[in-house]
Order: sequence, then structure tokens, then C-alpha cells
Amino acid sequence: MIFKNLYLNIIFRTLLLAGSCLLLPIANNKYHDILININIVVLIVLQIVLLIRRLNFVNRDLISFFDSLKYDDSSIILSNEFQNQDYFRLSKRLQNVNKEILRLKEKNIQQDIYFKTVTEHATVGLLGFDEKGHVKLCNKAFRKLFEIESISKISKLNTIHSDFESLLNRIEPSDQKLLKIDYNNKITQLVIRATNFKSKDQNLKLISIQDIKNELDQKELESWQKLVQILRHEIMNSIGPISSTIDTLHEIITNPTTNETRELKDLNNEMLQDIAGGLTIIKERNVGIQKFTEKFRSLSRIPKPELKKMSIPELFSNIQSFWENELNRKNIHFETYINDNIEHFLADKNQVEQILINLIKNSIESIDIKPNGNIKLTAHYTNNYKITIDVTDNGKGISKEILDQVFIPFFTTKEQGSGIGLNLARQIMRLHGGSISVQSVPNTETTFTLKF
Repeated sequence: MIFKNLYLNIIFRTLLLAGSCLLLPIANNKYHDILININIVVLIVLQIVLLIRRLNFVNRDLISFFDSLKYDDSSIILSNEFQNQDYFRLSKRLQNVNKEILRLKEKNIQQDIYFKTVTEHATVGLLGFDEKGHVKLCNKAFRKLFEIESISKISKLNTIHSDFESLLNRIEPSDQKLLKIDYNNKITQLVIRATNFKSKDQNLKLISIQDIKNELDQKELESWQKLVQILRHEIMNSIGPISSTIDTLHEIITNPTTNETRELKDLNNEMLQDIAGGLTIIKERNVGIQKFTEKFRSLSRIPKPELKKMSIPELFSNIQSFWENELNRKNIHFETYINDNIEHFLADKNQVEQILINLIKNSIESIDIKPNGNIKLTAHYTNNYKITIDVTDNGKGISKEILDQVFIPFFTTKEQGSGIGLNLARQIMRLHGGSISVQSVPNTETTFTLKF
């Protein structure tokens, strides 16, 4: 209604002005009276002035509205001196629009403040930069991590590590990189992740950087403590019988009255048999310690893998053939799946076969005589196209309490187990640049995952 009235008013004034302009030549031809002509001209000029004035009032009202938006002013005062009910309604509508815009601006400001506060107080270092390497975001944790006041371009990070800028540009959203730096006489182990997003017309990359050295040190300390406990247990299992046997032998060859060593003629057959038995025990325990030591040494002598193109169907076929007799004897169903049309991958054939043979062996022992035993070997891609091999069985599984200990050297729940198989598998996978993990629901399903 408001704009309709304005529209009709402008049409009326335009028609009136056009009529006055047509009247001027008609009156001049008919009357030839200069006074009449002057009056008509004055009327035309007056109409033009009133039309311009009318439009200027509307312009001023719009300027007032936009100024109120610019300066966050919620009040709007119309300048039209001929204000009527229609213009009061226009003023009210403009004020409502203005208040809604101000509300949205205030909401955006609050969200921006919240985002900046959360970013600034995050314990993880955050760095955002555009395609040209100009830094758009750098939070307190990042500045504190590298002991810098500010940073404008990521190229300045090369003073911390020569490959820093290149690494940040190369890293993809699905990747996770580890970077060890020696900066300000302090060694730092960083884990770096990235995500891409678009802000206005800019493509930005957000980098999260976290120092995990303390966590790694803690894990390393815990691993050493567990390893020392296991070593102590194994060594004491051997030293205890040896020590006890030596005491027994000492009692046999020592005269209890004089506390002197007996002569050979004083030893009867029974004593000699006891001495021989004791020496046998000592020998057996000595061999046991030597074997244990050799196993311990083998963990640190894994050769560097020779990466060659391997056929996954052939690999799975070899593993199945290796265990075929044992699987048939225990009536365990064995199946293989190769998803995503995977044909080949790069790995050390001998080392990977060693891992899979050991995992299948564990699965067979876990199932034992359980009816409907099943072992499944699966190859597939992860979401970021990394080749993964799963070994799944429905055996007794691994309890939650010891699930995080199965990869510790010499940790085993088997009476005759050495406890080095899974740790050896983990080291081989690390040498391949991959990882091994396990998930288990006892007596339902256990899956070991090799990710290359």
C-alpha cells in the first residue's frame, strides 16, 4: 500500500507536468499573452520542484535506513515533512527490518567471539592459511608451542624445520603426519592433521598440531616397566630352580659335621645320582635362558623389508595351503575375501606371510575344538584408499583387561607361548610404514587388522 501510494503520486505529478508542458505552446498560439506563458512556466517549474522534493524525501528516508544499518542504530526517523499514516507504516516496517538485521549481526558477532574464544583456549595448536601461504588464524597454543609472538606467512616456519612449509602444503585432510623437530634446544614430537574449508572466496587449510612427546614418553615408560616385569618373571623362573639346585648340590658334597667338602670316596651312588640330576636341571635352565635371550635378541634384528609387488590372491592361497591340513583336522572353516578389486600391493612377501601364518595359528589355537569354527581372511581399502588385511575368527577371543597388552614383548596367556609373535608383527608392520590393531568380543569375534 505504501509503495502503491507513492507510485500513484508520481504518476499523477508526471501526468500533470506533461499536461502543463503541452498547455504552454497551445496557450502561446491562441492568446499570445506573455503573462499567461510566464504563469504556465512557473507552474511547470513548481511541479518539477515538488516532484524532485517528493523523491528526495524518499531518498533521505532510505539513506536514514541504510545509515542506521551501517552504525548499528535501531531507530529510524523519516524526514518527509508530509508524513501520513502510510509513511508511519513504512517507518515501522523499516525499523522491524533493521532490528532483525541487527539481531542477526549480533548473533554472528557472538558466534565469532565464541569461535575465537574456543580457538584461542584450545590445547591443540591451530593454524589457518590460504593458498598463497598467508596466515589467517594462529591460536595461543600454536604460538606457545613454537614460542613465537605472531606469524604472517607459513614460510617463516622453515626456521623451525626446513621441511615445515612443504609438509603443511602437502598434507591431505585424510592424512596424519609425524614430525620430529629440534627447536630452541628442545626435541618435540608433533602429530599434524589438516582439513580444508572455504571462507567467502578463499580456499583455506586448517592445520592442527599437537606435541605428543610427553604422551610417547609416558607410553614408552609404561612399556619398559611392563617389559622389565616380564623379563624379571622369566629370568626368576630360571634362576630360582638353579639357585635351589645349587644349594642342594652343596649340601650333598659338604660334610655337615666338619662343613668341609666330601671326598669322592665318601659319595655313594644315590648322592652321585642326585648330583647328576641337579646338573641336568641346571643345564636345562641354562638352555632355557639362552633360548629366551635369543628370542629377545631376535626382536631387535628384524631386517629392513624388501618391498616388491605382491599378488593378494596368491598370498591368500599360500596361507590357506600352509594351514589346510590343520584346518581340516580341527574341522575349521576357512574363507577368503578380496574386496574393491584389489590385485597387488607393495610389501615384503616373507615378512607378511610370517605375520599371517602367526595370526592364523593364534586363531586356530583360539578356536581349538569349538564347533562351527570359522576363520576369515579379508583384503579391502580403507576410506583413504589404504590397503587393509583382516584376520577374523570366532574363537574365545581376548578379554578387555589384556587387550592393550597383547603386543608387549613376551606377554602371553599360553602355557607354551613365547610372547614375541604379535610384537614381531607390530615391528614388521611399522617397518612397512603401517600398523596392526585388534578388536575382540570374547567368544564371539576377534579381528586383527593389518593396515599398509
